[in-house]
Amino acid sequence: MRLPTLLLLPLILICVPRIATADATAVTLEDGTEVPITRYPGADGDRVLWIPAEYGLRPAHPQLAAALADEGPEVWLADLHGAWFLAPGRTAYDSIPVGAVAELIERSRPEGGRLYLLSAGRGAALVLRAAHRWRLDHPHAPPLGGVLALHPNLLAATPEPGKPARYLPIADATNLPIVIFQPADSAKRWHLTELVEHLGGGGATVYSRLIANVSDGYQSREEPYPRELEARRRLPRQIRGALTLLDRHNREPRTALPLAEARDAGEPSRSPSAGLQPYPDAPPAPPLALGDLEGAPARLADYRGQVVLLNFWATWCPPCVKEIPSLGRLALEMSGEPFAVIGVDMGESRETVEDFLLKVPADYRVLLDPDGAAVDPWKLRAFPTTFLIDREGRIRYAYFGGLEWDGPEVVETVRKLLK
Repeated sequence: MRLPTLLLLPLILICVPRIATADATAVTLEDGTEVPITRYPGADGDRVLWIPAEYGLRPAHPQLAAALADEGPEVWLADLHGAWFLAPGRTAYDSIPVGAVAELIERSRPEGGRLYLLSAGRGAALVLRAAHRWRLDHPHAPPLGGVLALHPNLLAATPEPGKPARYLPIADATNLPIVIFQPADSAKRWHLTELVEHLGGGGATVYSRLIANVSDGYQSREEPYPRELEARRRLPRQIRGALTLLDRHNREPRTALPLAEARDAGEPSRSPSAGLQPYPDAPPAPPLALGDLEGAPARLADYRGQVVLLNFWATWCPPCVKEIPSLGRLALEMSGEPFAVIGVDMGESRETVEDFLLKVPADYRVLLDPDGAAVDPWKLRAFPTTFLIDREGRIRYAYFGGLEWDGPEVVETVRKLLK
């Protein structure tokens, strides 16, 4: 039976009450740049300036911004990509003047309330640098409320095989109060303590929270899993709680550290190099002793005399999943040779890995490292990370990222090591 029109109208109004309250505006900077802003009114006088990650605005952002505004603060969702005509991507923010974002911060401050800064990924680095510049330019202004950072990336560049990670100078020059939301299904979780120590060394008060069962970008993924949708639903309330936490530490102005390089600290981000990279000095491989899916113990030392391709991965990592078939094909092509492919799942339970491998079989031995014991000795910064170890147990090549492992260049490299 068709419902009367008068009954349908209230249902429509109930379904979309908050999105309709948003209004579009722009902040015009001194150089004439117009930064598009979508404003979501709140009720408590405070304001959150949300600068999305380097991949730009996503369809999920308006709904999240509206839900956060429902929690109290007004939300300004800024479109930096639109302002500077940037293509979304890892290096998108490298060309934005830090001073311009500092000016945006100044023009976003509410009357009678506090301004909080929210960003994710490499956007968090830009926000911290701009906040530092703002403090240098406005030493006597009331303090900012603090920073909310979703899976922040403060590395100066993608780490190269065998070399230690380098942080942007701003990681050691920030003294704002900060709350970090770090998804647990992420390589960053293993280095969260290290990041907190860098930030704390500059005088920042830092709180961190692990978000279980989701990976980086869960708050904006266009095709989220059900568990990501549930975590996304909880996020506005969690941010509201974080604002209350920051309020314990943002009452007194903090003098910006006198580090000149922190004004415009940073360098262009580099993507992982293509193909296997020679490992510096070919050092002996660190020890590795774990159990496999059957519970049998396995040691890397037991494979001495063979060439070993050691692949660190996780089921939540798309490039890890994509390369599993090619790893199996490589193992098959080299069968009969003194060669082995070994996968090491990081940070997951036996049940999770077993269920996954029923859907995506791995035709090679898989070990389990649920506690991340290999992270530090193997200098793991991202997944997948793969090492090629020669017959004497030395690391000869490495690669960060996904690869087609049965490609001719890889096969040729393996055969050279076998000889």
